[in-house]
Amino acid sequence: MKRFLTILLALVIGLSMSAQIQRTFLGFTLGTTTKSEVYEKYKGNDNFSEDKDGGYSVTNIEFAGQKWDIANFDFSDDLLLSVHFSMLSMFTSESILDSVWENLRLKLMEKYGDYNYFSTSEYLLFKDDATKLSITNSYAGGYKVLLIKYTDSALKDKQTQVNDSEL
Repeated sequence: MKRFLTILLALVIGLSMSAQIQRTFLGFTLGTTTKSEVYEKYKGNDNFSEDKDGGYSVTNIEFAGQKWDIANFDFSDDLLLSVHFSMLSMFTSESILDSVWENLRLKLMEKYGDYNYFSTSEYLLFKDDATKLSITNSYAGGYKVLLIKYTDSALKDKQTQVNDSEL
């Protein structure tokens, strides 16, 4: 019986330690997917473009059961640093944005509640040892914006150190 309880405890600890924030989106993985891999997947798509800062954007894309106005892919050292999905009141009504916000907020709290790092009425941040996940529902530039962003923590920290060293 003691051995059984020890094994059960080890399984529970192992499962809780292996649970982490999602790192793979649309077939790409934070911190390992290269810029050229993203380019190759979307290069023939009319909704695909390169941003002025070297990232990529895809418009009208589906993620998490929702149609998003824009998905942005940002890179650091040629690796996928972050992916963020945006809905804008310019294209989608504010009431729909609020409804999607509430639905995503509840789902994320249920799924990642143990990783909740910070929250307000219009912002949630979850983080584990590898990934940061933020979701925002606020106004920017005169429009309401719903944004969900996944970031590789190690690449972001490295990027921050490089930027700070340049000061």
